[in-house]
Amino acid sequence: MGYLSTRALEGLKAYQYKATGYTMLDNLHRPFLDWAASKLPKWLAPNLITLTGTFALVASYLAAAYYAPDFDGDVPRWVPLFSAFAVVFYTILDCLDGKQARRTGTSSPLGQLFDHGCDALSVNLLLASIACSLSIGCGWAHALGNLGVMFIWILAQWEEYHTSLMLYGNEYYGVLECNYTLALVHVVTFILGQEFWRAPLTKYIPAAAGIKYLGHWRVNEATIVLMITLGCYQALGNIRRVYSSDPSDIPAKVRGLAAKPGWSAVQHVGPLCLNVCALAMSAGCCGCGVLWHASQLKTG
Repeated sequence: MGYLSTRALEGLKAYQYKATGYTMLDNLHRPFLDWAASKLPKWLAPNLITLTGTFALVASYLAAAYYAPDFDGDVPRWVPLFSAFAVVFYTILDCLDGKQARRTGTSSPLGQLFDHGCDALSVNLLLASIACSLSIGCGWAHALGNLGVMFIWILAQWEEYHTSLMLYGNEYYGVLECNYTLALVHVVTFILGQEFWRAPLTKYIPAAAGIKYLGHWRVNEATIVLMITLGCYQALGNIRRVYSSDPSDIPAKVRGLAAKPGWSAVQHVGPLCLNVCALAMSAGCCGCGVLWHASQLKTG
């Protein structure tokens, strides 16, 4: 028995990418991205552009994991700076691959599947690198951040499956702003060092001492909680739009399970979240475990 049903395979053949929810920053970037895409050679495959951006994140992940395999401790200042560059480089190329595909007439469901597959891997790489810059260690905040972001990312794909629309954000904040925020965190680490994030929250917000629990938090832990809180607002929007959508607006060939909204949508997202989160955590733990042993052999 295959993972995809016959109906799902037929829907994949008829798939058409429809993006919406662009932000003001997206619109500001559009002239530059259009110009950059026009300068790319037409022989350059869109999937190669996607892969190049992903490799940049892999390189930054390996550098961060080598110096801080347990996501704690100080790393050379060039590591967060390189991570910031990798995030911006990946973001720009992730915007260009689709433009190149449409420009060369090579757009296809398989190309979109490859792009989303690299994005899924990139989410894990981004999370590992940002955990290193935040010097978050292996605790409750790290687990909350990983699972929270992965869940929110999965809900975005779940919404597209049931509405046929990929929502990039609202008018003010979206994927582009999120990636630039991660790059900004890396730059702050480069300038102020990881001790900034490890400091007690009360050092910068004295009023937090009078609030239960907050008085014991570090800056990096408070940052993770704030990030997840904002993400929950986005997740509620994903859920609301799925259940308020009308499946009859979607062409029959690409409906998938959208023809039966409600409980079937819950049944769809539940196992999907569990499987992807488990794979992401396993890959992260195995990768860092190997690098930790390598660093021990080096120091030994």
